Amino acid sequence: MQETVDVQAVAEAPPQLPPGLAEDPLFELDASVQSWKEFQRDTPATATENLQEALSTAASIATKGVDGSTYALAHGVRTGYFATTAVLGTLAYELHELVRGSGRASGDGAASLTSVAGFGNMGGLGIDGPVATRLLLEAALCFEEDYRRIEEGQFNLPWDMYAKGHRQRTPRFAARQTARFVREAIGTLGRRARGDAEDIGIWMDAGPGLYPEYYKNNFHFQTDGWMSAQSAQVYETSTETLFLGRQDSMQRLSLPPLRAVATANGGKPRILEVACGTGRFATFVRDNHPSAEMTCVDLSPFYLDAARDNDDYWRKTAFPAKEARPPAARFVQAAAEALPFEAASYDAVVCVYLFHEMPEEARAAAAAEMARVLAPGGVLVLTDSMQRGDRPSLDGRLGNFAKLNEPHYENYIDTFLPALFTASGLECGRKSVSSSTKCLSFRKPA
Repeated sequence: MQETVDVQAVAEAPPQLPPGLAEDPLFELDASVQSWKEFQRDTPATATENLQEALSTAASIATKGVDGSTYALAHGVRTGYFATTAVLGTLAYELHELVRGSGRASGDGAASLTSVAGFGNMGGLGIDGPVATRLLLEAALCFEEDYRRIEEGQFNLPWDMYAKGHRQRTPRFAARQTARFVREAIGTLGRRARGDAEDIGIWMDAGPGLYPEYYKNNFHFQTDGWMSAQSAQVYETSTETLFLGRQDSMQRLSLPPLRAVATANGGKPRILEVACGTGRFATFVRDNHPSAEMTCVDLSPFYLDAARDNDDYWRKTAFPAKEARPPAARFVQAAAEALPFEAASYDAVVCVYLFHEMPEEARAAAAAEMARVLAPGGVLVLTDSMQRGDRPSLDGRLGNFAKLNEPHYENYIDTFLPALFTASGLECGRKSVSSSTKCLSFRKPA
């Protein structure tokens, strides 16, 4: 299935322009592209100014009727929870190091969980006020954009926000996830302080060629990399803590382009999510396209198991009546660069937060594979980290994220992504940005 790709030919951006700027003329640009380029570009605000604007933004959402007030409350609580979890995780690590007497805690610049997003240089609990409050403001602005798109009918209200009795709103669930995260934070921050990137390939070689070499890495310094049930159980909490609760809203940039295929295949569009992880985002796709034939691919059997659980929970919670319940999604273990599907077998392909973790050869091969399985007239949606040029004021610090054991991130942020897909005959569609995330859509000519 795998195609040979000339990486050198397709991965170079036009000269003298960072990729985030070079690609703009190729796409229809959402208003968010320019607004995030300009956000605090020349004169970063003080902590007080950031907090005032964040509260004002949240209040403006809350004034938009019952849905607006419910949305503002739900996402305010989420951000508060994840900010608290970040502090608890950092405190636990500091205490652990003090008890061990390692001297690593605050003294060697071990970063707090709010710093590793690449926007600060904070050690231990020495959180810089303007940076920390700017991240809170960015979360509020993400929610404002997210709700604007909901108002415009681009996608539904998040199903987990209003589903009756959703488990994530229960104290028991919150306490369990916090406990898991705190345990994980001690190991994660400790490995980061030591620079201890582990090769987990010594125990995950289940078969020849099943797992690429780059995959045998504990990305984010997390325990077991992607290869344990414990890793999958804490992943959603870890990443949302890293982004202070704005990850879901950033990922939902992927939903508007899918409207173009809503009527495909007799109103049952065939949608493929590549590198689905725990499947949380797939539930948002399914909630907007409940009649779709959904396929979720991931290389980790443990994350696929979590994705199956999330899919089952969405079906039972969103559709209590069994007779009205959509069929389960299909789950397949496979690498993005070797998809086990026939050509032109999907009306839409979605890939979220994968490319920054791949070396360039695998990245190009995955793009070719996703284009191959896309049907004529279909849409391909790539959502991932911003790159240099997307927010020019951060270009000098954007590479800091690589310190979170992201060995291919520096290469990713300078890669000209459109060429990876136009090399396979796709056409550029629309670009949107939300804080540290960008979304590019492509079309396959009918």
